[in-house]
Amino acid sequence: MIGVAERGCGWIAAMAVLLLAHSAAHGQDGSAAMTVIAASVEKSEVTRSITATGNVVAWREIPVSSEVGGLAVIEIAVDEGDVVAKGQVLARLGQALTTAAISKQKAAIDELQASLAIARSDVTRAHSVSSGVMSAQMIEQRETLVKSTEARLQAAQAQLDEAEARHRQTIIVAPAAGLISSRSVAIGQVVQAGAEMFRLIQANRIEVDARVIEADLLVVGAKQHATVVGPTGKSEHGIVRIVSPIVDPKTRLGTVRVALSGDTHLKPGMFARVEIAVESKLALTVPFKALVWREAKAHVFKVGRDNLVSLTEIGIGAGTADDIEVLRGLDAGDRIVTQGAGLLNDGDFVNVKTASARAGAMR
Repeated sequence: MIGVAERGCGWIAAMAVLLLAHSAAHGQDGSAAMTVIAASVEKSEVTRSITATGNVVAWREIPVSSEVGGLAVIEIAVDEGDVVAKGQVLARLGQALTTAAISKQKAAIDELQASLAIARSDVTRAHSVSSGVMSAQMIEQRETLVKSTEARLQAAQAQLDEAEARHRQTIIVAPAAGLISSRSVAIGQVVQAGAEMFRLIQANRIEVDARVIEADLLVVGAKQHATVVGPTGKSEHGIVRIVSPIVDPKTRLGTVRVALSGDTHLKPGMFARVEIAVESKLALTVPFKALVWREAKAHVFKVGRDNLVSLTEIGIGAGTADDIEVLRGLDAGDRIVTQGAGLLNDGDFVNVKTASARAGAMR
């Protein structure tokens, strides 16, 4: 009888173990427990951004013109898209007329210099003869001739300087380093003074003129970081260079100039979308994929110590591509379901695997 009792006790113990194992794998209502990934709520950096659109423009565009007129283009040394250094030759104009003008003026100077030498010699002789041989009026006339010849020589020298300057202006050079954005002349074309021949983007610097609504304009400042997305969808980094002090009274938009890097793929005239990071702070965040929406309100499933989940409404704020700020409803250290939340109900029992809230990777 004792052996039978012992066998009965052993059977009861075995059944108890099976019941405990069954309870660990099922919820209180007997349904199978779902395995989810959970993570602790942590603080991370949250950046608030504003979005604007605008056009890609040159930082500074310089028109390069001819200072002389009536001369033909005999050489073009650069073309659109070429990068040039300051002082580099861009084009040359015909120099036959300017060379002839210089030669003519030099001959006139030589003639005046000879006339001046004779006039000075006459004055010297007039002063050396005995008194009474030449009248004072004649001596004065010769001295006046010296002065007038000197004046004519100075004028001729100024005209020579002008002719030489005009000659130098037949060589068109870059006023600054940069990129040739346009060329508007051809070989043989006779250019006029002031006519644009080239257009130069100084320092090859490109920026975006972003149009920002007046309410957002108040929080934008120089040196803030920006993300610029061009027509191809490729994004690149930019820096706010300056915020225009004027708002268009018709559109209620202000201009924010965002400088781009020198190796930008964007071209002047392109359309671009700009996101400017105007504020950065540490705040509680949860992954976007952890959110569950009920009646257009954001919720998460908070995991209790007994592995029972509770549907918790939260207030949300600014977000990034992966995370969103939690304004209320959670505390640092709370565990929430980050994967599998869409299939849960309030009060479900779950099997939990722990993950990094930031990376979402199991550990």
